[in-house]
Amino acid sequence: MRGIVYCLAAVMRTKLAEQMAYRSHFALSVLLLIIGDLVVPFVTLLVYQSGASFPGWSLHEALLVQAVFTLAKGVAFPFFFGMVGTTLSQVREGTFDLLLLRPRPVMLMAMLTGFDPDDFGRLVSGSVLFGYALSGLSGPSGQSWLQFTLLFVASIAILCAVSLFLSGMLFRWVGSSRVFDIFDAVTSFGMYPGTIFSKSLQNVLTYVLPIGLIAFVPASALLGRNGWETLWALAPAAVFLVLGALYWNRMLRGYTSAGG
Repeated sequence: MRGIVYCLAAVMRTKLAEQMAYRSHFALSVLLLIIGDLVVPFVTLLVYQSGASFPGWSLHEALLVQAVFTLAKGVAFPFFFGMVGTTLSQVREGTFDLLLLRPRPVMLMAMLTGFDPDDFGRLVSGSVLFGYALSGLSGPSGQSWLQFTLLFVASIAILCAVSLFLSGMLFRWVGSSRVFDIFDAVTSFGMYPGTIFSKSLQNVLTYVLPIGLIAFVPASALLGRNGWETLWALAPAAVFLVLGALYWNRMLRGYTSAGG
C-alpha cells in the first residue's frame, strides 16, 4: 500500500510539473471544464426561473443531484478515466507493452499513467455547485451525512468500474475512439432526479445500469428522503467494480501486443 501511495505521489508531482510548464494552457483547460460542467445546472436554473420544475423537487434539491454527480466525476476522472484515453493511444501506438514490463500491477500503472490534473476542474465546479445547493436547504443531520458519505464512495466505485469497462474494451476494439461519447450519452440520465422518469426506466437506471446510484441515491440520502435501507446500493456498486476489474483483466489477457 505504501508503494502505491509513493507511486501516486510521484506521478502527481510529475504531471503537475508538466502542466506548470504551460500555465496558461492548464488554467484555460480547467476554466473550460468548469464552464462546461455548469451548463446543465445553469439550464436547470433557467427552467425553474421560467416557472417550470421537476415534480417534487425544489431548485436547490435538483441542483444538489447535479452537484453530487459533478463531484463524483471530479474525483473519478483525474484518477480513473485517464486510463481510457491512455489505453486507446498506447495500444494503437504499441507503447502499452512498456506497462507490462514495469514491476507494478498493469491496471495500477494504466491508472497512474492516465492521471490528469486538468480534471480537478470538475471538482472545483462540483464543490461550488454543492455549496450553493446546500445554502438553500435546511442543514442535513449527522445520519444523513454518514449515509451520503458511504453512498458517495459507492458512486466513485461505479465510475471506476465504468472506466475499467471502457478501457478494457479498447484492448480488442482499438478503433472505438468514441467511448467518452458513449459514457456521456448513458450517464446524462444521472444528472436529473430519478423520480422524473417512468418506473420501468428507473428500474433500468438502478438495477441494470446503475446510473441512478451515482448521484440521485446519495443526494436523496443527504436530503433525508431515505433511511438506512439505501445502503443496499453499496452491494451493487461493489459487484459492478469487481465485474469491471474481471473484465479488464480478461481483455488484457487477450492483448496480443504491437506485433500480434
